[in-house]
Amino acid sequence: MYTEVKVNTPTFRYLLVLGLFISGLGGLITRDVQADQDAEVVDRIVAIVNDDIIVLSELNEKLQPYTDRIAKMGYTPEKEKKMMYKVRDDIINSMVDQKLTDQEVRKFGIIIDDEEVLNAIERVKQKNALTEEQMLADLARQGMTLEILKKNIRQQMLRARLVNVAVRSKIVITQEDARAYFDSHPDEFRGEKQVHLWNIMTNTPQFAFEAEIEASRDQMEKVLARLAAGEAFNAIAREITAAKGPLAANDIGMFRFGVLSPELQSAVGELKEGGYTELLKTDSGFQIFYVHKIEAGTGKQFDEVAGDIRQKLFNELVDKRFEEWLDDLRENSHIQIIR
Repeated sequence: MYTEVKVNTPTFRYLLVLGLFISGLGGLITRDVQADQDAEVVDRIVAIVNDDIIVLSELNEKLQPYTDRIAKMGYTPEKEKKMMYKVRDDIINSMVDQKLTDQEVRKFGIIIDDEEVLNAIERVKQKNALTEEQMLADLARQGMTLEILKKNIRQQMLRARLVNVAVRSKIVITQEDARAYFDSHPDEFRGEKQVHLWNIMTNTPQFAFEAEIEASRDQMEKVLARLAAGEAFNAIAREITAAKGPLAANDIGMFRFGVLSPELQSAVGELKEGGYTELLKTDSGFQIFYVHKIEAGTGKQFDEVAGDIRQKLFNELVDKRFEEWLDDLRENSHIQIIR
């Protein structure tokens, strides 16, 4: 059994545009290029976005991993065809959004220099505890090179900086906004408890299929069975982290109880330190949450929390304004998708 839970996650479309749904270090990049007898590349246009085009080979690069996965699912030809149409439409739309933002990057003259890219790669290595040799080996296994990784990271950083210029820089949260929130949410600041949470979760693909969802659930149910048998959560978490497999274990931090989603509050509210939830189905995949520590709350004064409130309100507005900004870009652009 599992429970479906909503957790606070960034806007999916926002992440797609930034290019953050890249598998592993830089994304699985493959080519499906058709050549005639003279080895001349044959390509066709699948979308027009203002003065730019998206060609079939670009689409196939994005589609290939999903084509391979769908082919292994054992679906009927009719269902397989429907799934491919859906994935194809989703990917083309995300590529259109990315093309629009790339055009805006050029319009604003945004530049990311080589040093910034190299620093970002160093952060990737540190986050994943990789040496240079291990990172290059991982890239090779994905059919990638260091140059492709640099290109992907540069594109991500350019798009992120564009969002800062076009969206984030135009959002202002005043002290009055923060005070109004503080006064209208007394339960958040009157001294509620805080919970330090860890989790074990599945790394859900961008587009998950039924068989993959079932496989993920089976893996997580095995973890739940080990916990029920008395194994320590932190020992299982260390094992999962070392394996670098389809599961992930994270120390996700200390939270005021009131900022958790209602479903997550219900799941962890009655747990004591060392307790864990049942298997939960969230927007990010299947998860098991573990209560590492509980701290009794003390009342907060406005001056103590004003900065946190402004940041919270700011983050909420960024997602909303980004959607509006991107929709406006689409509305005022020439976009033609060629079937």
